[in-house]
Order: sequence, then structure tokens, then C-alpha cells
Amino acid sequence: MVNESTELPNPGSYFDHQEDRNKKQSSDSESRFRDTMKQAPVGMVILRGEDFLVEMANDSYLNIVGRTEEELVGRLLFDALPEVREYVKPVLTKVLQTGEPFHGNEFEVTLNRFGKKELCYFNFVYQPLAETSGELSGIIVVATEVTQQVLSKQALQRSENQFRSLVTQSQFAKAIFKGEDFVISLANEAMLKNLWRRTLDEVAGRKLLDVFPELKEQKFIAILKNVYETGTIHRENEALAQVDGPDGMRTFYLDYQYAPIFEEEGKVSAIMVSVNDVTEKVKFRQQISEAADRLSLATDGTKLATWDLNLQTRDIIYSGRLATLFGYDENKLLTHAELRDHVHPDDRHSIVEKAFELALETGTYYYEARVIHPDKSIHWIRTQGKILYRDNHVPHRMLGTMMDITDRKESELALKTSEGKFRTLADSMPQFVWTGDREGNLNYFNKSVYDYTGLTPAEMHKHLWRHIVHPEDLKENTRLWNISIENGTDFVREHRLRRFDGEFRWKLSRAIPQRNPDGSINMWVGTSTDIHESKLFIDELETKVQLRTKELTIANSELVRTNMELAQFAYVASHDLQEPLRKIQTFATRILETENDKLSEKGKDYFSRMQASSTRMQQLIVDLLAFSRANAVEKHFERTDLNEILKVVKEQLGEVISQKNAVITSELLPTRDVIVYQFEQLFTNIIANSLKFVKPGQAPLIQIKAGRIAGQSIALSEADPGQTYTYISFSDNGIGFDEQFKDRIFQVFQRLHNRSSYDGTGIGLAICKKIVENHKGLLDATGQPGIGASFIIYLPEA
Repeated sequence: MVNESTELPNPGSYFDHQEDRNKKQSSDSESRFRDTMKQAPVGMVILRGEDFLVEMANDSYLNIVGRTEEELVGRLLFDALPEVREYVKPVLTKVLQTGEPFHGNEFEVTLNRFGKKELCYFNFVYQPLAETSGELSGIIVVATEVTQQVLSKQALQRSENQFRSLVTQSQFAKAIFKGEDFVISLANEAMLKNLWRRTLDEVAGRKLLDVFPELKEQKFIAILKNVYETGTIHRENEALAQVDGPDGMRTFYLDYQYAPIFEEEGKVSAIMVSVNDVTEKVKFRQQISEAADRLSLATDGTKLATWDLNLQTRDIIYSGRLATLFGYDENKLLTHAELRDHVHPDDRHSIVEKAFELALETGTYYYEARVIHPDKSIHWIRTQGKILYRDNHVPHRMLGTMMDITDRKESELALKTSEGKFRTLADSMPQFVWTGDREGNLNYFNKSVYDYTGLTPAEMHKHLWRHIVHPEDLKENTRLWNISIENGTDFVREHRLRRFDGEFRWKLSRAIPQRNPDGSINMWVGTSTDIHESKLFIDELETKVQLRTKELTIANSELVRTNMELAQFAYVASHDLQEPLRKIQTFATRILETENDKLSEKGKDYFSRMQASSTRMQQLIVDLLAFSRANAVEKHFERTDLNEILKVVKEQLGEVISQKNAVITSELLPTRDVIVYQFEQLFTNIIANSLKFVKPGQAPLIQIKAGRIAGQSIALSEADPGQTYTYISFSDNGIGFDEQFKDRIFQVFQRLHNRSSYDGTGIGLAICKKIVENHKGLLDATGQPGIGASFIIYLPEA
């Protein structure tokens, strides 16, 4: 109870006091905000209204724009700062209209400050100001000048650009490797074209060892690491380097330098590589050294003797090897006349003296002759020389070499003997035998050629093949022969050759190059064999094959047309069959619903059985349609993530999965080119099969795995041992099956269990097998009764 004498407070007075307190708190908050804003180290200004009246600005902002408080505060922004109108007004207007803040980074603007125009850069935020009513009344601007940072960054960029320009324009090969992984940052044209044989796009941003893995086995990576870690320059001359490129591995000799590039804090950030290719210089020096070595070998290893004859006095100077060529010890001193006396009498005048007289006329001395050793043995020598003249062209000296060629002469004699035997053997053969020189000019035909053509040797050598090859075969015959001569490959050609009576018969001609020990071609040996009867037989056989092929093509086209008609018939028939089935099911359901009380228990049972049978028949038609669709000619492949297909299938089977408390686990499946709707059906059938064939009271557990496997590891005869496959396996804990029946489960209408135990049409797995075959793959199954079953899909990777 309230005492009547107690004075109650005035409610109006209470709210007036509360409003005064709120105004005072608001005024104090605004005052603190303005004080904080004044002391802020960044430029801040408050703008009001659509004309952007400057309500206040702190000292930092005044310093940034080069204005006093009297010149800025209380004035319209673009009256006080007209130079920023073009850049700033559209942005401020949009912030005020949309209420969305605007952030600017390194914003460029020219200000009139400190008595001159200056190009400045700012980072700033335009934040809209809202009243308690939600209306936007102004904008608060927060600005920071970053002019020096931007100018420094630009200067650094210009410096870097100048440095890069210096590198790219250098006549020497240069590159820059960044970081401890030596990432290729830059390479000039000389490096890319001459040494790396690659474009900049092929190497830029990649690790050095990723581009040139062959450097792992060379010294350069270790040297680069040392330069990066120690910061010391490394130089080396004529370093051997192996560099792989599009044209294969090439060997270089390089003068190079690794120079570290330092950051401001003194840490190495990159390495500049400068390279000068001195391969040609090094190889030229090596060639000179090799030439000197070869000259030494020519005189020592080949047992070549040298001599110097004074043509005026007939005094001769020679190496010790020359005396041994005449049967003496190398220290034996012999005069020119004594050496001449050892020449075989039959060769002295006819060969040696004639060669000497010719040399006085031409300046070149050459002969091959026999010499008689003191032991009366006969040897062959070859002499080559050149005359040196005085100023008035008077012969003064003759310099030359001499070597023993006895072995070569004996080989030539043996070759002539062998050639005679060869010709005798060739003339006795019924086949054509012919030879040609190294350039392919035919120079020998055996007796069978002359007997066949009826030509004389003179006629044959004049016309060669042109006279006997059929005109229709001559052009191609000549082309192939020229190719063989040019490339040194065997010549094989079937052509028609004219017989002496004018008849053309088919011959198989083959020529093989005979090579010297150094691989060069010495001559060509060819044969021509009569294949006339077999050629006619083959031609006749080919005609029959072509005719049979044409008949098979027609039959195949007819079969394709028939299959298409059958498929169309099956499709139409299946659809037409479903309509009466739906009516049977509909009317049976209505009878059971409306006439249930009038039917006997046996009648109800009959109607239930009729409904079940029509349902099974409808499912059979659906499965037949699916099987027909799996055989369809049109197969549109798409690049598809199989995880997405699995997700869709699990959603479609969601109700069954939930009812049976099934658990499905899956590894990450690959992305493949597949026929999407067929793979959805494939996954659906296999998973539905595992959900169906479970032991009573057991929750299905399905594990899906994927990976790669070699064809030789797959236990299917159809697997290609040289192929690699992607596999996807579905394993369950169901009733399993005996593997002796494995082949049956993939056949149409084949079931391992009666329909009363497990429903189904016996088509589902047959459809699965057909779908996998459409993808050029293999389908396998394994199982154990009472343990579970696994279905494995193998898809070739190529």
C-alpha cells in the first residue's frame, strides 16, 4: 500500500533530465572524437552535405593538402581544393549515394601546395556518416601520403628495368637465378638461343634443375650453392658442360662467372650468371693438337718414310724407315743411285724414270713399283713427292714420302683371282646377277641376263635397265634406285623385265651395298629372281579378296541396318508393352481397394500375384530397354569427375540406403572421359546389387576403392600386359557367390538365386558388363559364399 502523503515523482521531469544527460553524453563523446581526430597521425577531414562542406580537418590533413584551417574549414571542398575536383568528386558522390565506403591505394593527384604544383600519391578511405535515422549526411575522409614510398618504388623499378635491359642486351650469355632453388628469373637471347636452345616462356619461373636435370651429375650446382651461401664470386675458364636441349645433348666449353646479387640487408637473393662460349676455340686447339698427333702417327704408326732429294747434286736425306723399305737396317746409309739400283729392272725405266721425267714437267712425283731386297725378295713401294723451285723456276729439291704397299698389292691380286671365281660362279646361276660401282653405275651382268634379254654386252652396257624395264615401271624403278644410292639402303623392287621375244615377266630385284671397313660403300651386288607365276597368283588372290571384302561390306551394312531396325522394334515394343501392364496394375489396385470386401481370400491372393507378376514384367522391360540402350551406337564421352557421379547415385539410392542402414565408404575416384548416363547406371546397378544381396538382419557395408594396376597383374585373359589400367572396386559384406559361377552372373537372364529369395530380372550385371566394354574396359568379379563379393572395373589409361 502507498502512503497517501508520499509525494510521487513527476514522470515528465524524469524524462527531461534523462534527455539532458543523453545530450551531454553525446556532446562529450563528439568532443572526445574531435580531440582524437585532431591528434591522429593520419590526415582526417569531415565533409557534410551533397556539396561536401568541410566541417573539420586535423593538422595532418591540412599539412597534406598545404592549406590553413581558415582556407579549408567551413568552405566547400572543391572551392578550397579545386585541383582535386576531377579526380575526387565522382568517388565522393558515389559513396554518399550508395553508402558504400571507398578505399584508394597509391591514388595519384596533383596538388597546389607550398607555392607550387606537386604530383602526390595517397592511400585513403572514404567512410559514409549516417545519422541515427539512418540518413547519410556526410563522409569522413582518412588519408595518408605515400608519395615518397611510391617514388622510391618507381625508382627501384626503373633501376631494375635498366638492369634487366643491360642483361638482355648483352652480347654475352647472361641469366639470373633467384633463391636457393635457383629459379630462372631472366635470361637473355644469347643464353636462350645459343646454349639452352629454349624460349624464355619455357624456362622463366622454373627451377634450374627442373629444366636441366642433367646438371645434377655435373659440378655447377655445388658451385652455385657455395656462391649463394658465401656471397663470393666464382670464375672459371674452359669448363666442360653438358646441356640437353630439343636437338639432344650438346657439349660446350665455357668461360663463366657466378656473381651474387645482394639485398639491402646484405643477404644474397640471386645469382647473376655470365657465360662466354669458347667451344670453337677449344675444339680448334684440340684439332691442331690432334693434327700434330696424326702427323706423328702417319710417319711412325703407318711406317711412312720421308726423303729430301737435291736435284742438282742428287744427294738424298731420308728417315731411318726408308732404309728398311729396301731391306736394310734403318741406320744404313744409301746413296740415291744405290736406292735406284734396287728397283726391279722391269719397273726401273717403264715406271720410275718416266715418273721422274713427268715430275720435272708437272711438279708432282708419283709411282708404284717393285724393289728387290738384298735377300732377293720382291716388295712393292709407293712414292709421292713434290718439286720445290728456285726464284727463276728452276727445279731445286724434291720432297716426298715412301711406304711399303706389298700387302695391298697382294690383296689386289687375290681380289682379281676372287673376282674371276665370282664371275664364273655367277655365270652358272639361272638367276640374274649384276653389280654396280659405289655411285650405282651398273658394270657387270652375268650370262643369264644376256640370255634372257638377247642383248650383247655392248648393248646392255649402253642402255642398262632402260631398255628392258617395262615403261610403266621405269620411273618408280629409277626413283627407288636413286634413293638407295643416296641413303645406302637396300634396293628391293618388283618390276617387269622384257624377254628377248618381247614378253614381260615379273622379277624381284634386290641390291645390297658392299661396304669398306670404314662403312663407306665399295660396290653394289644385285640379283633378280623370276616371280611371274607367284605374282599372277597373288594378283588373282587379291582380286578375290577385294571381291569378298566388298561382299562382306555389303553384308555388314545390311547387318547394321537390321540391328538398328531390331533396336527400334525392341524400343517401340517395350514401350507398347508397358501400357497394358500399367492398366493391369491400375485396375488390380482399384479392385483390391474398392472390391476388397467382396473378394475371397483366394481371390485377393490371385490379384496380389497378378500385381507382383506385372511389376516383375515391367521391371524386365525397363531392364531390357537399359540393355538395349547400352548397346546403342551413339556414345558421347565427356570429361567427368567420377566422384560427382557417385554422389548422384548415392542420392538416388538414398531411401534404400537409409532403410537398410547401409554404410558406403569411398576413396577419391579419378576424372575420366566417360558416357555419363551409362556410368551412372553402372554405379547404380553395382551398388544396388550389393544392397540387395545381404544376409537377413545384416547392415550392408560397401567399400569403394580406386588406383592404378599393370595389365600383366590382372587375372583376365583379355587384359593387355603392356597396358596400364585404372581400377575401381566395389566390395560388400553380402551373401557372396561361388566363383565357379562367375561367368554366369554377367549373362542376360542368368541368376544364382531363385526369385522368391531375391527379386530381380538377371539383366543388371549384364548391363554393367556392356557399359564397361563400351569404355574399352574389363569387368571382373570375385566372391566367397557367406563372406561377400567384389566387382572390379578396369579402364585402360591410354
